[in-house]
Amino acid sequence: MYANLKDLLQGVKSAPDFSGVNFTTINDTNAFGDNALHCVCVWGDLNAAKLLVGSGINIDQKGEGGFTPLNVALEFGYTELANYLISSGADTSVIGAEFKYDPAKDRRHMADLNSKIDELKSKIKSDCKGTDGA
Repeated sequence: MYANLKDLLQGVKSAPDFSGVNFTTINDTNAFGDNALHCVCVWGDLNAAKLLVGSGINIDQKGEGGFTPLNVALEFGYTELANYLISSGADTSVIGAEFKYDPAKDRRHMADLNSKIDELKSKIKSDCKGTDGA
């Protein structure tokens, strides 16, 4: 459980799909258009969803494949979470929507991940040089 919104968003940033998202606002998204509520719906974390919704996150943000957080909660079988989103005003017209693959968003996301991997490789290489006397 997260003590506050800042801690929750830090937790979301640790998920690979959100690497590089700074969360200058609660509604910042990753390359797919997913916001933090999409992420906690994948996790099935009802308490985190309540914190985000209570803090004003866009409950109907369309993200990867055109899915909203409600679609994600349903896709992963989190009925209680889906019911909470519905009771909080989530648009139910999206139920049953078909996932729409977007190759451009996928390429952008993969480029972001590859960039992060390259940064980590450089840091590891630099750190190793500093420890072996080279």
